[in-house]
Amino acid sequence: MTVEEREQEEPQVPAGPTRHAKIMRGVVTPVFGLIAVACVVLGVLNATIWQPSREIVATAMVSGTRYVVTDPGVLGLVDDRVSMTVKSKNAEATVCVAEGSMKDITGWISGNPYVRVTGLSEWTALSVTDAEAQGSDLSGEGDVAFADSDMWTTVSCDTGAVTLKTTDEDASRVALVDLGEDDASAAVTMDWVRQSVPNFAMPFYFAGGICVVLAVLCATVFAMSPHKRRKAISEAAEAEAEEPTEGMGPGNAVAEPETRRARRRRHGRGRTVEQVEPSEDEGPNIVDPAARNLVSDQMRSSEQSGDEGAGEQTSVISPDELAAYFARLAQESAPEAESSETESSEAGENDDAKEGE
Repeated sequence: MTVEEREQEEPQVPAGPTRHAKIMRGVVTPVFGLIAVACVVLGVLNATIWQPSREIVATAMVSGTRYVVTDPGVLGLVDDRVSMTVKSKNAEATVCVAEGSMKDITGWISGNPYVRVTGLSEWTALSVTDAEAQGSDLSGEGDVAFADSDMWTTVSCDTGAVTLKTTDEDASRVALVDLGEDDASAAVTMDWVRQSVPNFAMPFYFAGGICVVLAVLCATVFAMSPHKRRKAISEAAEAEAEEPTEGMGPGNAVAEPETRRARRRRHGRGRTVEQVEPSEDEGPNIVDPAARNLVSDQMRSSEQSGDEGAGEQTSVISPDELAAYFARLAQESAPEAESSETESSEAGENDDAKEGE
């Protein structure tokens, strides 16, 4: 009974999971699972409760001035469409809002102090700062009224409060507010309705998906020991190599390469495979190793294999096998030579004895 047969007959006790597998499946996999659940929850919250509002309303209080001017780009800061509302503390004052180029507005307010609207300090508050226009004040009694000037692209006037809806197609356009009197106070409000809001949920969904994939890998592939993983990969590669390719019939199948043991069995002691296997009808075939020529046998076998077809594979003798063959041949030839010498000496003695008689 060989060692392999003993191992097969002995009952094999199933081995438990290794320490590496316990850590990967009991610690790492749950951690990735919890992170995935947290990412999904945060994604759902950002898509529902924490979703950014489409409407942005920002307000700023101005006082001690007559003119309010927005910087270029402020009208389209959140969206192209904006509604600007100005409400004066003096309900009887005439309030006007106009839209025009920065050059025309600077010429209208030259030499006068004004308040600049520079942007958003918060989502609900406008940032403002005091400034003074360059040049000298050119206003007089015969000046054109604010609402009648042809310097504006759009203008709207009303008593106490006024609203101007505009589309910021040109980023260089600015808005000018005239409160109607010096040292006036008013509330300036801008209202934007965003056409599209940022999607903060998608990054959380993406991170959650990655954590789920990592959790599955940690519970399966990464939990396997390295030698088992390599064995599984090698078995899969062998299975793919054994599968016949499409379009190959039984007549053009590729011959399997011979193993080292088969080659040794083929060329051991100068015998071919057909000679090693005993025939059922014939008796044992006794071959004299000294009478065989390995080179000629090899040439005949190669010629026969060439005639049978190009698809069959011809075995090749390595130098190590050839040296081993000659060593065995020398060991087997020595006893036969001694026996032949002994027989010849005995025959000579018998002839001498016969001649003496």
